[in-house]
Amino acid sequence: MQAENFVAHRGWRKHYPENTLIAFEKAIEAGAVNIELDIQLSADGVPFVFHDASLMRMCQREGLIWEHNAAELDSFYASESYRLGDAFLRNPMCRLSDIVTLLEAHPKVNAYVEIKEESLSQFGEQIVVDAVINTLRSVASRCILISFELNALHLALHEGWKRFGAVFDVWPDWQSTALVELKPEVIFCDRNCVPVDADFTTLPWPILIYEVGSKVEAETWFTRGAAAVESFLIGELLAEFSLDT
Repeated sequence: MQAENFVAHRGWRKHYPENTLIAFEKAIEAGAVNIELDIQLSADGVPFVFHDASLMRMCQREGLIWEHNAAELDSFYASESYRLGDAFLRNPMCRLSDIVTLLEAHPKVNAYVEIKEESLSQFGEQIVVDAVINTLRSVASRCILISFELNALHLALHEGWKRFGAVFDVWPDWQSTALVELKPEVIFCDRNCVPVDADFTTLPWPILIYEVGSKVEAETWFTRGAAAVESFLIGELLAEFSLDT
């Protein structure tokens, strides 16, 4: 097993506010070479690393992320205090451009960048896809666009993006035209949607399983043929597999 077989889901979320710069920095310090992050847009079309449309869970604020422009969001704090208490009360929100800077400083790290369906519905596919791929240009070779929404990925493909992964929380149709034409590098599958008798060796693309919470569970998926696992406990898993730095 190698560090490449593990993905830091929203950073090292176990100990740090998810989808914030400190969560990704600490994941990389722990040995992660793959990070996964979510994208929503601000009112003025700036991509932020954020999972929810609502600001409440992360920022303890009413309203939706796209009701505020980027400058306003820069003044908000993503403390995730409902889960983490007062430990990160002044922790800033993270722009996608901050992740670009992080990747430029860590040339061995790759990013799975998930385009969220809420922003796609709010702004339309063209605006969201363009905002994301234009921000990522300088590190494009190390960024894999992923989404539940395959139409958005096909738009990015049409615009010249090279690297893709699809995300499913139901077991997909492996012969679907949308998948075949996309040529994904990997398929993200919710652990709860995988049939008990699924033979990963017969599938056309590598499988990455999320959300994995222990070494035993990870070993079970690797034994079944998973190429990688995604976890909120990236530091713990890397250490348990003796892959931490």
